[in-house]
Amino acid sequence: MVALLTIRLQGSKVAILIGVMLLMVLVVRSRPFVQAQSTEYERFVHTSMNSEPFENVTYLEKPVFPVLLHDFQVPIGQNWSIVAPLEANHSYHVYCYGKWVDNSSTPKTDFDIYVYNRLGEMESYHTEAAGLPEHLGNTVDDAFFAPKYTGNYTFVLVNDPRESKGAQEATFMIIEDVECNSWQEHYVEGTDSNDVPVLNTSWGFEFLSESQRVEVYVRVPETLDMYEARLYLMYDPKDANRSVLNGVPLPWELGLYGNRSSTSNLVGGYNLESKEYRGVAYASCEFYGQDMFLNFTSSLSGPNLYHLVFIGEKGSGMIDFLVKTEFGSVSLLPLAVPGRVYPNENVTVSYVSNSSNLNNASLEYSTDLWKNVQVAGMEVLGNVCRSVVPGQAAGTIVNYRVEAYDVLENSLAVNGSFSVKYDSLLNLSQVATSARLGENLTIVGFFVPEVADIPVTVYISLGNETREIVSFTEADGTFKAYFSAETVGTWVAYAKFNGSSSIYECESALMMVQVEESMLAKYQYYIFGALVAVIAAGVAVYVKKSKA
Repeated sequence: MVALLTIRLQGSKVAILIGVMLLMVLVVRSRPFVQAQSTEYERFVHTSMNSEPFENVTYLEKPVFPVLLHDFQVPIGQNWSIVAPLEANHSYHVYCYGKWVDNSSTPKTDFDIYVYNRLGEMESYHTEAAGLPEHLGNTVDDAFFAPKYTGNYTFVLVNDPRESKGAQEATFMIIEDVECNSWQEHYVEGTDSNDVPVLNTSWGFEFLSESQRVEVYVRVPETLDMYEARLYLMYDPKDANRSVLNGVPLPWELGLYGNRSSTSNLVGGYNLESKEYRGVAYASCEFYGQDMFLNFTSSLSGPNLYHLVFIGEKGSGMIDFLVKTEFGSVSLLPLAVPGRVYPNENVTVSYVSNSSNLNNASLEYSTDLWKNVQVAGMEVLGNVCRSVVPGQAAGTIVNYRVEAYDVLENSLAVNGSFSVKYDSLLNLSQVATSARLGENLTIVGFFVPEVADIPVTVYISLGNETREIVSFTEADGTFKAYFSAETVGTWVAYAKFNGSSSIYECESALMMVQVEESMLAKYQYYIFGALVAVIAAGVAVYVKKSKA
């Protein structure tokens, strides 16, 4: 409570402290020294210790540098302020770790941290027990800190006199965390006329990925020549001394200062100097406006933490960059693809990406098996692309190919085709609704369009018995099929046209044909009995007359 009260009383001095620090920066910048021989850290990190009116403070002109606090810098009961310019609603990874972190039962150092915005207002305070690192997100469960305002933020590190038994070394780090699989932008400025880096010449970012594979795309404007883009692997999941806070890995501490791991030569080496270690992957520009691409696959499974560094050379401008870590199956799925296409009918072709929004898309089509190719522009709306193929003559086969690129630089392509034909229609009728067994039945049909010599198959079936009768249309579209049934029952008939190069296939509706026994067959036993009776009666009469 004493420490909290003390730091709140100091809150009104934070705005003054920031102003004084900015004045100190101007004084440092005006000194006659050879800047070309100094490092990025020396140019843009300014520290004052026990020196009025600056107090104990480190001012970072840009939040990309680790700040090493030696064991003598923050004695028990004292504090140290770290000031850095942050942008509202951006996501920053802020952490303090090092030798002072101790999870044993006898920790030595207890650092508490208080966060002030550019107005001198306290936005948060963090007072974990001795030896435990502070959770410096917006809440205790957040891994990252998103400032409310744009401007200088002050992080006051207090060596709590109530619980601390000493002062140990610490590393304090602020770096912006970028979202993967989403395009970002960043302003870059090359060196000045004396080849000396300026504030926006070099910059660093952080990102976390579960994927072992990483690709980085950088779009460079025509007004800028980039020196390099670099990728540093900063965390080894196999390291027994690895650190994780709020579920997010923390870099190997020595790697923040340019060192590389002896157990894994891939880890560490982070720096912003043009002539130093370039990282696990890097790319450069040969001329203004040349885009860059980084591709790296880590041998380390599990979460991988990276630092991404951009270094400008000449000119200035806004770069766009994408950190790609998603490499699943991507494809274009049909939304509106041609079904039956009729002569001179415009056709809409539309597809949707199953991954992300599209940047652009194009459609090529051919009506002569790709001997000649036409190009149609495609409208892109989010993850949907569509185009229109103009109407064609009947009998035309149209082959087409859609090619698209999404915002994650995936290339997507799909092929398709459709035929242009006339529509068709079949109707069936019959001379009689029923027929006698063995009697010929005429089935009459009508085909549209009215074209002669169109083959039409009439199917007539009863149970497992099916008859197929092929007929040809007359010039008026009519046709006839002749049928003689040898089985009594309700036969089902329909007609089918299988299509041609210029006319679509079609089927008629079902028609019922009732086949019945003939009168003679139906009553043959009765007739035979009656006939026998008549004959018998005749014989009896004849015999009677003979006796008479």
